Amino acid sequence: MSFEYIKNYFKKLNPDILIHSPSRINLINPLDAVEADFWMPAVAIDGKNYPLSVFVYIKEISNTNKIKFFQLNYDKKGNPNIKLREEKKLVKNINEIKNQFEGEYKLIYASLYRLYLINSSLWKKIKKSNIEIGILSTIPRQSGLGGSSSIILALLFGLAEYFGFINKTSNLNSADLPINKDIIAEICTKAEDEDLKITAGYSDRYVIARGGLSFCSYQGKLYHKEITQEPLAVYDRIDELYDINELPIIVCFSGSTHESGNVHKRLRELYLNKNPEILKKYKELAEIAWKSRFSLMRKNWEQLGIYFKKNTIIMNEIMQIAEFKYGIGLANNILIKLIEEHDDVYAAKLTGAGGGGSVFALVNPKKIINLLNYWKNSLKKLIKNPAFFKEKFPDFPLEIRDKLKKAQFFQIRINKTGVKRI
Repeated sequence: MSFEYIKNYFKKLNPDILIHSPSRINLINPLDAVEADFWMPAVAIDGKNYPLSVFVYIKEISNTNKIKFFQLNYDKKGNPNIKLREEKKLVKNINEIKNQFEGEYKLIYASLYRLYLINSSLWKKIKKSNIEIGILSTIPRQSGLGGSSSIILALLFGLAEYFGFINKTSNLNSADLPINKDIIAEICTKAEDEDLKITAGYSDRYVIARGGLSFCSYQGKLYHKEITQEPLAVYDRIDELYDINELPIIVCFSGSTHESGNVHKRLRELYLNKNPEILKKYKELAEIAWKSRFSLMRKNWEQLGIYFKKNTIIMNEIMQIAEFKYGIGLANNILIKLIEEHDDVYAAKLTGAGGGGSVFALVNPKKIINLLNYWKNSLKKLIKNPAFFKEKFPDFPLEIRDKLKKAQFFQIRINKTGVKRI
């Protein structure tokens, strides 16, 4: 199994600490673009066979601080193999850190900058240390599965845990905030939304930090004020409350990447400017969201599927109001239609911002493997046969098939812990 292979690979490098951070899917969205008074159901996930995770290690070294980036590949037989992709000096000067916000490693440096702002005691420890940080993400880039947030949260939690600052309240300066999973979720949001100018909500960050299946409330957080100037989100775990150990869900990354911030930015502007159509649609989504909780507690997947289908209709309408020509995206709508044709599929829907990224299917729990193969084979047929494509999608350009060739399918399980030390 890839997870054990990755874990053992990094253990052989003798890290002082090894951190695992999951990905996530939003069950009803795009409420995360605006938060306000809404509840949003979402779930932290791991891939069953492929990790869909971020791994970060930290260890003390005697020479220059460094950061290493690793990559997971598979050979023709499907055996995993990790390679060092790049090694860089780790910058700790604040002015130099801020200059990195436009660069390739902006996620790392925005994280460090936020720790500097939030907890001066922890920052002093980081500044004085000589450390090596290693990072591996197996979440497809720009896939709508929370990959960037997972990297930031793994790094934030890892540094706080390594230096003994998780839930530390003694000997802190008066302006310092204690570091815990709520605070790192907030830090992550501020790093992306304010420092990196990536319009982002709180959902991904809380779900990945805390784990499990949840309803998260953002009341009082619409304007994204500084930490302590607005309420923390209320994170209501329901997987343990309702004894939900599995969700009959298959995830497909469409192969079409997207910039989630560009989508959220446009929706957020329309919402804050009180566009009447957008406000109406968001209220409809909010109603679907709270109603879906009763389906979840009953484990009534067919009823939940009805809400998911309504979610897709409303999301396509919202995206078209926001002048996205193909609604939630060409690739996403194609994948949804392909799998929803099967009688054992209750619904398929987008997770994430749209315009690319990933979708997931809610299916008969007894037939997950068969349906995963059905989805794969249906997509292969569509890609290989232009006539079949035009028959099913006469208004869609044939060129989208090139992106769909990169589609990846995943079985998932509920991640019960959120970001943690392993």
